[in-house]
Amino acid sequence: MAASREGTGAVSPHPKAAAGTPALLPGPVVVAGLVVGVLAVSTSAVLIRVADTNPLALSFWRCAGGAAALTPFALRARRAAPRLEGAQWRQLIGSGLFLAVHFALFIGSLSFTSVASSSVLVAMSPLFVAVGSAVFLAERPGRRTWAGIALAVGGAGVVGLLDAEGGGGPAPLLGNLLAFGGAAAVAGYLLIGRSARQRLPITVYAAAVYGVAGVALLVVCLAAGVDLAGYETTTWLAIAGLVLGPQLLGHTVFNTLLSTVTATVVAVVVLAEPIGATVLAAVVLSEGPGGGFLLGGPLILAGVFLAATAGARRRATVDAVPPA
Repeated sequence: MAASREGTGAVSPHPKAAAGTPALLPGPVVVAGLVVGVLAVSTSAVLIRVADTNPLALSFWRCAGGAAALTPFALRARRAAPRLEGAQWRQLIGSGLFLAVHFALFIGSLSFTSVASSSVLVAMSPLFVAVGSAVFLAERPGRRTWAGIALAVGGAGVVGLLDAEGGGGPAPLLGNLLAFGGAAAVAGYLLIGRSARQRLPITVYAAAVYGVAGVALLVVCLAAGVDLAGYETTTWLAIAGLVLGPQLLGHTVFNTLLSTVTATVVAVVVLAEPIGATVLAAVVLSEGPGGGFLLGGPLILAGVFLAATAGARRRATVDAVPPA
């Protein structure tokens, strides 16, 4: 079965998956989900800027809110799902910890660098996801996918480097390093999610992972003495927007798609986020894009198109291959 995964973006579930394994989603649903997910996460950076609170507190409320919203649905799904095994619990905990680190680094980076730089650098996860998919999941990206990664990452690099040279924040180098660290963390989150979602319903997986991340961030907030309440109304509205948009319509939609498409495809498609984030920053925050964005943006979009359509072109062939 591993051989049939080479260079694909959509694959059949693991042959040993138990009954009740999440079914493969139709192509149009996958495309629509990717579009909705990218649009949702594109609002994240602007909402974070609007919220006037500590990055760790904002990370906590985002994860806790997502877990609270999905828990009733997860409890219902658990009644029909097989009992979780030790390996699955470890996956949920590991994925949640990676998500907590990702949010802490990404949200923290926006205090030091521009929306454009932070968004493009935190979206560099395909560098880590492509290698991790080949090593840990036996899902080796094909040439078309690698070409898409190269184009998109190159475009992101152009935007990030030119933005850093032009300032873009009180400490752009520190902010850019934090954002890049966030990219490495989200890669671990996506890779674990790709494996775990072969057997776990989306509500069970997402509620558990968001919950683990929320608990981890709560511990850090309490240890650091971070205030978790007493915010202005605007901040609470921004937090609500983060939970509803980037968390539920963004991360949860992407986690849903991981039962059908590879982590590499999701990671590359998310590279389109900086386009939407930068446009919103220009409109809402009057933080206009520089020449680097105008040069790198088309490269990002071209790379996303190549990588996202690589799996779709091979899907019919892969689905026709019987399980080993």
